[in-house]
Amino acid sequence: MNSGVSRQACAVLQALLSLSLASAANWPTFRGPNASGVAEGPAPTTWDATKNINIAWKTPIPGLAHSSPIVWGDRVFVTTAISSDPKAIFRHGLFGDVEPSEDVSKHTWKVYCLDRKSGKILWEKVADEGPPKTKRHPKSSQASSTPATDGKHIVAFFGSQGLYTYDMDGKLLWKQDLGPLNAGWFYDPDYEWGTASSPIIYKIW
Repeated sequence: MNSGVSRQACAVLQALLSLSLASAANWPTFRGPNASGVAEGPAPTTWDATKNINIAWKTPIPGLAHSSPIVWGDRVFVTTAISSDPKAIFRHGLFGDVEPSEDVSKHTWKVYCLDRKSGKILWEKVADEGPPKTKRHPKSSQASSTPATDGKHIVAFFGSQGLYTYDMDGKLLWKQDLGPLNAGWFYDPDYEWGTASSPIIYKIW
């Protein structure tokens, strides 16, 4: 994976973590507690990744991912999809076409656990490997769903690549193949754009 992509993923993660570290509260799902997008306590209003302003730490995460990090206690969890194509990128800007990314090379879908205070990677687990079962939007990724936790389990959803549940130490508890989830343009089924909805934990085990 090219270094520009890794730096981009790192920048997004570190900016969000500068917010999460400002509060002792957990951030267990997409948009945080109650999916409100509201954090308790003070938080920095400005940051600069290149100048290390209000940045607690930096940890490069390879691959492409739109998923957000989640926080529980002293641990941070994040997912990514690593393409074997060294030219794999997000396509930025405004453009008129809606064709999906043609990157169907072998991918590795991973779940990372990092130390909240230092950014050290505590563990990383490979959820799946192989070519994507569906294509992605050129502005999206194969890891667009934010994981969820209840403090005992980590649930990671990778769309057509499946649903995975780990314990807090990275042991795979179970996985479920949900089959191809072909989300895209209803006018033309060849335009596959991938999934993005994030899981929620309905009941505590």
